[in-house]
Amino acid sequence: MLPVIGTFVMDIRKEKVGQVMGHEGPRLQLRPPAGGKEWEVEPDAVRLATAAERIGIGPGSMVIDTVTGGTGRVTAVDGNGMISIQHPNGHAWRSCTVRPADRVERLNLLAADAVAAQRTIQWSDGQD
Repeated sequence: MLPVIGTFVMDIRKEKVGQVMGHEGPRLQLRPPAGGKEWEVEPDAVRLATAAERIGIGPGSMVIDTVTGGTGRVTAVDGNGMISIQHPNGHAWRSCTVRPADRVERLNLLAADAVAAQRTIQWSDGQD
């Protein structure tokens, strides 16, 4: 059975998320979620995209946990939709309710990364 038009799927060959725009014979026409050039793929080369994949969250992404308000970088995304997050201070947690960080939030995380890196440098310099 072919996915319904409008469904977000993961092209497992290209490792790319696309929205089903139509069916041409046995092939699917997909378009990137933010728009762009369509491509075709065989139906057996797609699976439903997870919520994290649909909004472009993957390892290294800066995110905000919408329940706790915590900020950090994604370290892993499980197949069941759970996202592992780590703050620059080392605190780590898992959540399924995140959103991408906006510009100001990304700057705050980068500043926290810099402070954590500076502490590491000072600590290692003091041990020599």
